[in-house]
Amino acid sequence: MSGFIIAGLAALYVLLFLFFIIGLLKTHRYKGEKATPSVTVVVPMRNEEEFAERTLNALAVQDYIGEWEVICVNDRSTDSTQEILEKFAANHPRFRVLNLSQDLPAIASPKKRALESAFKIAKYDVLLTMDADCTPRKSWITAMAGRFVDGISIVQGPKQNYGTRTMPHLYQKLETLGYTAMEAAGFSLGHPMVASAACLAYKKELFFQVGGFGDLINLSSGDDDMLIHKMMKVPGTKVCYNLDPDAVIETAPVHTWKQLFNQRSRWSSNGTSYENKAYILLLTLIYTFYIWMFVSPWCVAFLDCPWQWCAYPILAKFAVDFIFLSIAAAKLHAKQQMFAFLPTELIQIPMIVFAVPAGITGMFRWK
Repeated sequence: MSGFIIAGLAALYVLLFLFFIIGLLKTHRYKGEKATPSVTVVVPMRNEEEFAERTLNALAVQDYIGEWEVICVNDRSTDSTQEILEKFAANHPRFRVLNLSQDLPAIASPKKRALESAFKIAKYDVLLTMDADCTPRKSWITAMAGRFVDGISIVQGPKQNYGTRTMPHLYQKLETLGYTAMEAAGFSLGHPMVASAACLAYKKELFFQVGGFGDLINLSSGDDDMLIHKMMKVPGTKVCYNLDPDAVIETAPVHTWKQLFNQRSRWSSNGTSYENKAYILLLTLIYTFYIWMFVSPWCVAFLDCPWQWCAYPILAKFAVDFIFLSIAAAKLHAKQQMFAFLPTELIQIPMIVFAVPAGITGMFRWK
């Protein structure tokens, strides 16, 4: 019986990634005429003095010909972020600074509060979000706004990590490629499973039609995929994935394994809070598969378990991951990242096994 359960978990993982592979193969670069809707870019910032000026300068040189503005939300920073933002905005008319009060109560998701506060004062039709440590390309707004054609109301763009050749950075580059490819697959099939607010755009009308973040404000993350799941309930909502190279946004990696574990724990914190119970079940089963891959070598070594129970599931994961990531690397022009495939695969198993319970129990911190 145990062998059948293990085989079932491995089969589920393979089938899930076959779904992603099919979606990824359907992802193509749009070559039609681009739209020029009015756009409000929103950048939440808390203690971002390290990145703020670079991010602002990258936004200031955008070549978008439509109407656009940038709202930078200073979310109770205690460093020089506010001064940097206000000095910059004074010399750039498109930029506005929204300072949130230091007296605001502590909540599980201050980022969502920052975003929604800006959305309420946004002047334009499309809301385009990015993170403070991201660097957009010169035609980023042009590329993202241009996909709002044929009734599309949500556009997800790609992201990639820059960094050095240290192992924490190489790990993040390849894992980010994987998450980005999952986003591409789901959006291309019309069933987004994961999303990223680091490069995400949607109609302002749709955001407020679903009640904004609503109850999600009480969750520590979910400003991207959970919000998109809410929006997908609105009949007629159309989505797309933007494979335009100009839509790629580069994001800063964290530098240590401790920081990386904290980040992954935070990302995992809402795994049991999705409204769709079938989705929670799927995540639970996939996590169970990861637990087995982690403990099975010890079971073989010390409990006399059949070696096939360990080897075959791990080989199945490695094989389907390699196929999926190879296609993603070709689609997103990141073939060099595949050199870190084997160590990334080996590190990812214990990373997920321990990050998930750490996230669910709140053993992480925000900036």
